[in-house]
Amino acid sequence: MFEESENIYPVKPELLVGSAAKNRNGIILFGLVLLFVATNYLSDSYIILIEVLLILALHELGHFLLLRFYGVKAQGMFVMSYFGNSKKRLNFSDSQRQQTFINLMGPLPGIVLGSGIFIYALYNEPNLYVIEVAVLMLAVNVLNLVPIDPFDGGRIVGGFFFNKDDQLKMIFTLISSVVMIGVGVYFGFIPLTVFGFLMGLKVRAFQKSKDLHEQLDETNVNYKKGYKDLTDREYWKIRSIFLLNNPKLKEMIPSGYTLWDNERLLVEQVRQVLRIDMKPDLSLVSKIAILLLIVALIVSPILLVFSNFELIEWYLENANI
Repeated sequence: MFEESENIYPVKPELLVGSAAKNRNGIILFGLVLLFVATNYLSDSYIILIEVLLILALHELGHFLLLRFYGVKAQGMFVMSYFGNSKKRLNFSDSQRQQTFINLMGPLPGIVLGSGIFIYALYNEPNLYVIEVAVLMLAVNVLNLVPIDPFDGGRIVGGFFFNKDDQLKMIFTLISSVVMIGVGVYFGFIPLTVFGFLMGLKVRAFQKSKDLHEQLDETNVNYKKGYKDLTDREYWKIRSIFLLNNPKLKEMIPSGYTLWDNERLLVEQVRQVLRIDMKPDLSLVSKIAILLLIVALIVSPILLVFSNFELIEWYLENANI
């Protein structure tokens, strides 16, 4: 049987991260604007904004330390992509165990520290800022463990159950979007509602990704690898199928195997199509234990706060909120 020669394909271009970095810049900037709006919505004091930014920095530091411990790149974490991916020799992790612990290490320190600060506030002279930091630290990190996309809890649950199925991943994202919109509308919290609608846009992206993967499967193109491991044939095949599914863009691109002037945009699209085939190196018992830990980390701080709600009432009275 005739086998297609790899030599007929031009050398694939180097992975250019400029466009990806610009996308992350836009998303992070948008997130900061939402945070600014949310802070102004909650209080006239911008001290809260500074506190939240410091809490988020601690959260991301937890991710970063474990990324460095495992010696892998950040995957799916916008802020950590700046630092965790700074060394080109690093690879994305293909270990389910590593990805789980990396995601868990973000909210875990904040919940432990936040609980400790809250307990300290219970047994000492009440202090507005101590209570405020404790509650914010618990709120930010407990929210991050809620099993909806794109929070850390959602990435962990998604890695356990939806990693190999685009259809399930799409349904999971849709449910996550509806939940965030519903909660945002119920509490009148506009930033969460807006974020929920933005998450809904990912559903369409997953649908397109699912269609692309089905077409690639039909042409025997292996897309379950990193960009640097793609053969020249695989790059041009993925690129070709992507353009077939985007006819308006295809009209702008030179035909055949000619590099486009803005080829970096197509390189980024090809990279987004790729999927890392995760090693199922977590046993069922380990998964159950981790899920139980997540439940405990969510429930325990909530019980701690609401069983001592008089401290929150004191804070609300004296903070004039």
